[in-house]
Amino acid sequence: MDYPLQTGVGSDRSRAPDAAIVRRMAAGDQGALTQLVSRHGGGLRGFCLRYLGNAADAEEVVQDVFFRAWRHADRYRPETATVATWLYGIAVNRCIDRRRSRAFRAFVGLGAREETEPSEAPDPLRQTEGRDALAKAREAIALLPERQRMAILLGAAGGLDNASAAQAMGIRIGAYEQLLVRARRTLRQRLDP
Repeated sequence: MDYPLQTGVGSDRSRAPDAAIVRRMAAGDQGALTQLVSRHGGGLRGFCLRYLGNAADAEEVVQDVFFRAWRHADRYRPETATVATWLYGIAVNRCIDRRRSRAFRAFVGLGAREETEPSEAPDPLRQTEGRDALAKAREAIALLPERQRMAILLGAAGGLDNASAAQAMGIRIGAYEQLLVRARRTLRQRLDP
């Protein structure tokens, strides 16, 4: 699914706060859903792709996130979370479910075993020093324990601040920050010989 760019950028609707967009969705406004996808689709897809390591799975999760947001827009409460935090919270849960489902399917022999390395390996002939470093970083992130990887990716790929990322993961901010500290320490150890 391509994430459409919002037309009419100068209009009042395109500058509406996210909470107002969700209220319009709850009232059945499909244009509001398009606007929400335009604002958050790319970031969610980046997070899911990096977390799951598979473009098809990431795309399905993002579509499911927006489907669930559409179905449950009337349940959104702006006093408890921002719209971005709400969406990323749904994405976190869907990503965990997707990984569990893949692991179970592999266990019972219904699917390929989950790869622990990223699916996009750089082309050795065209590799530059920067690409090599990026590939090593991706590999190191892929090898992190699940919750540490999620914490790193919510901040880096999702662009969430610590409080929003913690809320999306359903943990306290101190616990989130500890996950980040451990993840960064492990990454430094793996990336700096």
